[in-house]
Amino acid sequence: MSSRTMQHGNLRMSLPEGWSDATQIVAVGPMEKGFRSSLAVSSEPSAPRESLERHAARVLPMLHKVTEQFQLVSEGPATFGTQSGFLREYTHVARGVKLAQLQFYVMSGGLVHTFTYTQLAERMAMSRPTAEKLFASVLLGNAPVATPMSPRVRPKGVHFRFMRSIAA
Repeated sequence: MSSRTMQHGNLRMSLPEGWSDATQIVAVGPMEKGFRSSLAVSSEPSAPRESLERHAARVLPMLHKVTEQFQLVSEGPATFGTQSGFLREYTHVARGVKLAQLQFYVMSGGLVHTFTYTQLAERMAMSRPTAEKLFASVLLGNAPVATPMSPRVRPKGVHFRFMRSIAA
């Protein structure tokens, strides 16, 4: 599939010159204390010769700019299921609510796919296994599918030098 073609499920579209796939697929979890965790997926063409680490570094200032009270918790290389990528965890405030997000960046077929899991900050530690299972189930290209029964996958090499305590 060319970078001018987008696909989601059985939908496939050719895009005009200058357009790119900005698909947002959102899955939501069950309602817990008035909040639903969510997973959003977006894809964008990768910059020439840009690594995932450089891509993550390039988008970091934008996260600071577009989120209120942004606080980086950790970031670094990670593997979930068959996908190796770059994982970033951070907190921010939206509409007066403190949220935590895990962003897993994966490069495939000339695209950077960003999987963003969002949860209430005080519940992230408890729901992290759900995010990890979602990330481990990602299938890009012809990679084998990870099943829900796969053992829990832990990030490899995540750097916690940015670890800060998250106040509830």
